[in-house]
Amino acid sequence: MTEPALPAEVRALIRGPLATIAHVEALLLLRRTAPAPVTAESVAAEAQIPTHAAARRHLDDLVAAGLAEAAGKDAYRYAPSTGELGAAVDALARMYNEKPVTLVRAVYARPADPVQAFADAFRLRREEG
Repeated sequence: MTEPALPAEVRALIRGPLATIAHVEALLLLRRTAPAPVTAESVAAEAQIPTHAAARRHLDDLVAAGLAEAAGKDAYRYAPSTGELGAAVDALARMYNEKPVTLVRAVYARPADPVQAFADAFRLRREEG
């Protein structure tokens, strides 16, 4: 697996709040435009998220993770709650630019639902033969 090529703080973001490439792109868009707020509509357009509502859900996930904050009606801004989170996002941005394929593979390798992944590990399979 290519994930170990990523810094530990980037792996932690991917295993935590950045469940999809859309989360990554929304977060990096907020970082690029900081300190200016960005609307969910513009995030949907620029990060190629299919709907305004989906962009809002992704942005709300970033707020819940302490990576962004609400900045008025339907607007958000980059606001990591700790210096460590800010440094992790800086490392994420470097990996996005320097090792995009490694980063994308790591995101897609993440189980979509950890509980389901755990349950699947115990699923009995019929032997072929």
